[in-house]
Amino acid sequence: MATYDFDAIVIGSGISGGWAAKELCEKGMKVLMLDRGRMVEHRKDYITEGKGPWQLPYRGNLPPAEVERDYVMAKWGGANLTGQTHYYNNDRLNPIDFENS
Repeated sequence: MATYDFDAIVIGSGISGGWAAKELCEKGMKVLMLDRGRMVEHRKDYITEGKGPWQLPYRGNLPPAEVERDYVMAKWGGANLTGQTHYYNNDRLNPIDFENS
């Protein structure tokens, strides 16, 4: 069985994980990035691109009940929930959080 050595492992390729991996690579580190999401195709998968908030359901916002249920922390952390939540993981615990690997 092959083994691999890395200086750092970054979990998640979102804005923070992607930037962290970039910085580490630029410092000469060997970095492994893991992400659970599907591959996003440039332009094709940006379903809200070029649309104004008035063209989106709830003017680009989420129903208040959904924000309270699913984005308990994100709503306070400066996250932009407008028209982008199809790329977010909500703050609720899901069954996969308790699965053994």
